[in-house]
Amino acid sequence: MKLSEKEKNAPGGYLSKSFLEELNFKMWSTKGARFNCDKRLRTKGNASNGGLSIISAYLIIASLITVFNIEFGVSQEVLNFTITGLSILVLVFTQFENAQKYDLVAKTHHDSGLKISELYNELRIFKTLQNNPTDEEILDFAREIVRKYENVLSTSGNHSRIDYDRFLITNIEWMKKNEPDKIKNLNKDKIAFLYYWNIYGWYLLLIISPPILFILLMLFTQTTY
Repeated sequence: MKLSEKEKNAPGGYLSKSFLEELNFKMWSTKGARFNCDKRLRTKGNASNGGLSIISAYLIIASLITVFNIEFGVSQEVLNFTITGLSILVLVFTQFENAQKYDLVAKTHHDSGLKISELYNELRIFKTLQNNPTDEEILDFAREIVRKYENVLSTSGNHSRIDYDRFLITNIEWMKKNEPDKIKNLNKDKIAFLYYWNIYGWYLLLIISPPILFILLMLFTQTTY
């Protein structure tokens, strides 16, 4: 975000009341979104480990059924095929989940949020404690803090839209008073659903699918035989 020629030559009032205030909101919302992303990814990583542990337990239990020849109305061939297929799927899914590196990416966003927090505090100090800065001082400060801000953004990955929307909803009362245009198209319930589905949705399906599949196999086998 580079300053245009109009902004470079603008009086101090423009920068202090427009540009710096806009930058203040960007930093505040971005650091909030980065911290939301950190929390979401860490929680998702835990959900991933829990889901994979439960599905692995399912496979072990299913294997014991074949070992002890427990009759559930499902043929041995179908049960063995199902166990093998699910094992392959779990292996692929585990490799995919491990490649996401949720904890590492979460830490990157957390560190980015901390760096932006430092710049945000620096901006707040300048705006509230600097007595009657000259136009040149405001311009130099704006250029320097924008350079630092852009450097932080360029050295860290971006958060998801859901992280930003959750930040807006979390601060809904402030947004209504100060930035109503930014939330006029947001649906609080939809954002909450998408947020929790992003974290838990696929793992919930992963947990409930094997029991449902086993029940369907039992019903199908009984109707067939």
